[in-house]
Amino acid sequence: MNYKNLLASAAVVALAATANADLLMTEIVDATLTGGQPKFVELTNTGAVSVDLSLYSLGNFNNGGTTLGGGASTALTGSLAAGASYIICYEPDPGGAGLSAYFMAYGTECDFYMGGGFVNGDDVIALFFGVGTGDGTDATMVDVYGELGIDGTGTAWENTDSYSYRCGDVANAGVFAIGDWFVAGADFLETGCAGDDVCELAALLAQTTPGVHVGCGAPSIGVPFCYGDGSDTACPCGNVGAAGEGCTNSSGAGAILTATGSENLAAGDLGLTGAQLPASVPALFFSGVNTIAPGASFGDGLRCAGGAITRLQVAFTDASGDVSTSPANIGAAVGATVGSTSTMQIWFRDVSAGAPCGSGFNTSSALLITWN
Repeated sequence: MNYKNLLASAAVVALAATANADLLMTEIVDATLTGGQPKFVELTNTGAVSVDLSLYSLGNFNNGGTTLGGGASTALTGSLAAGASYIICYEPDPGGAGLSAYFMAYGTECDFYMGGGFVNGDDVIALFFGVGTGDGTDATMVDVYGELGIDGTGTAWENTDSYSYRCGDVANAGVFAIGDWFVAGADFLETGCAGDDVCELAALLAQTTPGVHVGCGAPSIGVPFCYGDGSDTACPCGNVGAAGEGCTNSSGAGAILTATGSENLAAGDLGLTGAQLPASVPALFFSGVNTIAPGASFGDGLRCAGGAITRLQVAFTDASGDVSTSPANIGAAVGATVGSTSTMQIWFRDVSAGAPCGSGFNTSSALLITWN
């Protein structure tokens, strides 16, 4: 090889090495809606320059196998700008806009279709530089989710009916490390929903962020749902709230329930906070062992906490309409055990002239807590 060719070869190798480090899988979802969809892998370009995706491919190893599903990885297309993400959907190409299971959930289109739902949450997924065949060793494995040769059922990385997202910004060169991922755990997206698609869609939208690599900041606590924005049961008198809120109350907005601390029973530090309630009114924090999905008309709002009810605390809202629980072990109060769920909500008095329906009370959005 002459000197000029040697330099050219070295440049290609250096370029490939840089690209390999900058393109990585950042979110993997195995959802629970019709047909076990949507299923997708998010790629993100964490580098400073655009990446030619036609140089890469995606493949899967199923049920602990060491041979690529279908015998080969699938070549990708297009390019990916610096800092941008790319959604690869494991479903057939529907042949038109707005028809995919992914679109039905998120309202945006996939960037690439793998052609079918060829993976589950216990399968290994790999990103290659080049197209791999057989065991994939004829291409360069850039990044991998899961342990090759191991069926993921029961492992720490299993995300069946659940999701995982990447904490870091660097591909792993084919050596998987669980510490670089947040894994919600098997069945998370259907927990507490009793098979109800509205509840499961709410969990999916609340917990996943396709197209945006957010990393692993402070994890959200609980799954919010029971909205008065028209996505669930209609509010009692047309008092529709904004997206993610309860039914509108006399404050002019819908009440929102959030949580602080953690869902860890040993820590006992879960706290509940309500916002956008009327000022200076009594508010009851309560918990149900069941979920009423998509919600039942209740006063001026919706009730989504059902079954045996526990009255947690009563407090008055402040001048801004905010209210919080005082320090207490809420997990112990509801008799929670590891793996059990509780549906939290706020009931509050609303008797002012601006109350929309005139029943005298309203409710917040709800929060599904899965104790660990």
